[in-house]
Amino acid sequence: MTRKAIAWGITGAGAFLRESIEVIAELSRSGVPVTVYVSRAGEYVLRAYGLREVLEESILKLYPAEVVYESSEVSAFFKASRVHRDVYSLVVVSPATLNTVSKIVHGIADTLISTLVALSVKSSLPIYILPVDLYESKSTIPITVERSKCYNCEYCYAAEACPTGALVKHEYFKVSVNPHLCTRCFNCLTACPQNAVKFDLEIAVKPVPYYTRIIEKLREIPNTTVIDNPRRVLEVVLGTSR
Repeated sequence: MTRKAIAWGITGAGAFLRESIEVIAELSRSGVPVTVYVSRAGEYVLRAYGLREVLEESILKLYPAEVVYESSEVSAFFKASRVHRDVYSLVVVSPATLNTVSKIVHGIADTLISTLVALSVKSSLPIYILPVDLYESKSTIPITVERSKCYNCEYCYAAEACPTGALVKHEYFKVSVNPHLCTRCFNCLTACPQNAVKFDLEIAVKPVPYYTRIIEKLREIPNTTVIDNPRRVLEVVLGTSR
């Protein structure tokens, strides 16, 4: 049974990103077409975490289910205007960065996701937003170098083993890191004799009262619900959090 489609916005946050993709996949398996709108920063983060292909493979092959990348859209963001054509039952933004939330609460529509929300407000569509900076959460740094170990080497074998240039030898820092180029082949892990290269290093992110006051203004926007977990969407659409 096919259900009415959902529009889902992904911004450049690592927190709740994997969980959001898991929910999108569950919705697709339940016959719910999901159009995923991805900001420029969101595209970068998906690639850094090795999740771009995972997301694309999770989408139901049925209109209007697709992944729309802001980098591929013209500035008018025509595909976001589907919200005016009764295509979607609701709109989700998860994860939502502070930058995107700030634009939304101040009525600024100059990016794919902020435009999607602005049009949804005008169309009186239900909107569900997960602002990552409202809650204490855990996130991960996709790739980093533990410098205290790195300096023990005269020569960077990890950079030598990297086929994409994500790790390159540096005159002063021994090695510099560009997560955007990393394909997560993990050659560097076996090449580094000091075990200095780390993937998915977990960090704790705590809310800051100054910023939470901005985020709380989301609750003043008509038909907008602030959620604390992407699985809340399953409760709304399927009647279960599974």
